[in-house]
Amino acid sequence: MGLQKKLKGAVILILLLGWCVPTNAQDNAGSKKAQITFVYPLGTNGINSMDYANNVSFNLLVGLNGGVNGFEFGGLVNYNKGDVKGFQFGGLANINSGSTQGIQISGISNIANQNSKGLQMGLTNIVNGEHKGLQLGLFNYSKRLNGVQFGLINVSDSISSGTPVGLINIVKNGYKAVEVAGGETLWANASFKLGSREFYTIIKTGYSRFKDENVYSAGLGFGSLFSFAKKHGISLELSGNNILYDGKWSGLNILGKLDFNFQYSLNDRFKVIAGPSFNTYITDQEVDGNFGTLNIPYTIFEDINEDRMLSAWIGFNLGVALEL
Repeated sequence: MGLQKKLKGAVILILLLGWCVPTNAQDNAGSKKAQITFVYPLGTNGINSMDYANNVSFNLLVGLNGGVNGFEFGGLVNYNKGDVKGFQFGGLANINSGSTQGIQISGISNIANQNSKGLQMGLTNIVNGEHKGLQLGLFNYSKRLNGVQFGLINVSDSISSGTPVGLINIVKNGYKAVEVAGGETLWANASFKLGSREFYTIIKTGYSRFKDENVYSAGLGFGSLFSFAKKHGISLELSGNNILYDGKWSGLNILGKLDFNFQYSLNDRFKVIAGPSFNTYITDQEVDGNFGTLNIPYTIFEDINEDRMLSAWIGFNLGVALEL
């Protein structure tokens, strides 16, 4: 518990420092070939360290410098008031108030308060300007994305060219839609889609009946939407759905779906969707001596043993979608 509190405190301190430090880069900073700092201001550049950009910067614990044009290493935190170009490694964090170009790798956080170009890799990556390149972490934020975000949670205000890829993708001016559709096994599905048209996250729930009992589903998925005419588009979506039967949510009972839907736009927001669906269903749930809690119309593949049933079939989707 003590270690968790220390890590939480370190994250909060880093984020506060990243947003509270001055954001105006020094265009007239002097330059030096190298500097070594134990903890600011105990270093070769002393209290004037933020007046100099360094080709090589080595900060044993915490360094506050004017900029980097080469390589920087920090045992805990690297902070630069000016521009950074090159490679940065920080045990906890890299924080730059000027523009950043190159590679940032840290144990917790990389923060660029202006534009960034290159790679950011850490638990959290934050760019308060435009980021061109790749952000790789659990949480990624770019004010304007011109590249790829790959992580658990990706957030951006806008996308000029690029794609967020993650479990949760939030784009302030991106793609958001609500869809209601039905099929041969789950009669009603409600889906919420969030992200970009190139890659969005799907949160979905469904309803059906089996042997006079209610069947519910809850699932997650991913999809892409391609427009090939003013009113026509095609979506390709992959999802996994956990099936709840008779109020019981236990064991193995999963429906996988690969949906290929044609979309026709009635207006700018309202669409009609229809298309085929490839389904796989694996379950160890038994009802009346038989595996399964879904009404499967037929199978193109089926494998049953004493522990479970695996089946596959091609079905359909039909519904409507509303872009928000």
